[in-house]
Amino acid sequence: MTEIESGLEPVSLGDRIRDARKKGGISQVDLAKRVGVTQPAVANWESGVHDPRRLMIAKIADALEVSPDWLAGGARSSAEADKHPAAAYIRRPIQHTPLISFAEAAKLYANPDGDPHAVAQDYIPVTTSAEKLFALFVDDEAVNLAFPKETLVVIDYSDRKPADGAFGLFLLDGPPVIRRWRAHPMRLEPASSSAAYGPIHLEAPAPIIGCVRVSIRVH
Repeated sequence: MTEIESGLEPVSLGDRIRDARKKGGISQVDLAKRVGVTQPAVANWESGVHDPRRLMIAKIADALEVSPDWLAGGARSSAEADKHPAAAYIRRPIQHTPLISFAEAAKLYANPDGDPHAVAQDYIPVTTSAEKLFALFVDDEAVNLAFPKETLVVIDYSDRKPADGAFGLFLLDGPPVIRRWRAHPMRLEPASSSAAYGPIHLEAPAPIIGCVRVSIRVH
């Protein structure tokens, strides 16, 4: 049973066009002539293959003697929704990412299958396609230009191959540090307002726990 047959309010834009057209006793051919398109175009609107443009919606509403706001209020087709610049972002799942300490993050280098949820101090919702994540509060003058004090940094610990110029969480001597990776020549660079911090030159790639995916400034 369709929405029209059951008496329910048509949800999609295409359903609203079809509902109003049928209630008005208008064929697809007649509607097409009234708004200056072909009959297949009307059929495509009603089936959700694509949606009419904003100016066309006004013409359709006038031809069908319905409110343009009611007609435009119908849900867009999935095909059209996917064309929106934000569609890929909206489809990403929201992950509740565990906030952990630098000491616990260091343990994930030797045990990348460890569970940061078991040592979570809190959680931060993050929208990303990555699956193995944890977050850290950063307070490091060596990277204060990129990550000011009290910035939350989200690490993808399934990715240990940073792109040239990307930030990662590295293990050197002592607690892990966030630095920018440079491949030629191999080095870890600061991003600091202080001249006290310089690049760390390497003979071999530094041990890396994961790559920085997201940073969130906390106020």
